[in-house]
Amino acid sequence: MMMNVQGRRVVIVGGGRVAVRKVRSLLECGACVTVISPEIEPELQFLTARDAIQWIGRRFEEAALDRIQDPVLVFGTTDQREVNEQIYRAAVKRGIPCNIADDPEFCTFTVPAVVTRGDLTIAVSTGGASPALARRIRERLESEFGLEYAVMTRLLAAVRREVLAGQGSSDGNKRVFFDLVDSDLLQALRIHDRAKAKEILAAVVPSEIEVGSLLEEVFQEQTD
Repeated sequence: MMMNVQGRRVVIVGGGRVAVRKVRSLLECGACVTVISPEIEPELQFLTARDAIQWIGRRFEEAALDRIQDPVLVFGTTDQREVNEQIYRAAVKRGIPCNIADDPEFCTFTVPAVVTRGDLTIAVSTGGASPALARRIRERLESEFGLEYAVMTRLLAAVRREVLAGQGSSDGNKRVFFDLVDSDLLQALRIHDRAKAKEILAAVVPSEIEVGSLLEEVFQEQTD
C-alpha cells in the first residue's frame, strides 16, 4: 500500500518488536503515531519520552479509536488472535483501513516488502501468503538496485522540472525523458563519473537548460 501519511495519525495496537518496526517505518514517512498497549519496548519508551510518538498505556478497547482524532490507518501487532479480531472489526466499523500482522484474514490492506532508493520505491507482495518469500525477493532487489538509483531519480526529477517549464511539445519532452532513461546515465552515476553524466545530459536535453547546475543541485542534495 502506498499512501502519503505525512502529518497524519496512524494507530498501532501492541508494543512489541513488530510494533517497533512499524513505528520506525511510519516515523520515516512523517506519520504521527499513537501506540496502544499496556507495556511497550524500551525503544518505544524512548520515543515516547521525546514526544516522537503518543503512547496510550492500556489494553485495546473499541472506543479507543473514537478518542483518537482522524486516524487514517490502524495496525494490529498483538500476539492474541481475539484482540486482533477486535481491532480489525473496530477499524472496519469506522471505515479505517486495517492491517493485522501475520493474519491476512483480518486485513483490509497488506504491506509489501519494500526497497527504497530515494524517490524510487519497489514493492514486493505475496498477498500475505508468504512474507518470508517477499523478504528474500526484496533482499535480491536491494543488491540489484543500488544507491545510484536515488541519485538518478533526483536528477530526472530536476530535468523534468526544467524541460516541462520550456516550450517543447509533449512528444518532444517525452522523447527527452525516455532517451535519458535508456542512456548510460545510470552507469555514469554508479561510478561517480560527473563528466560523463554531464556529457550525456547535454546531448539529450534542450540546450537552454544548464545541465551543470542541475548536477550540482542533485549532488549537493546527496551530500546534505
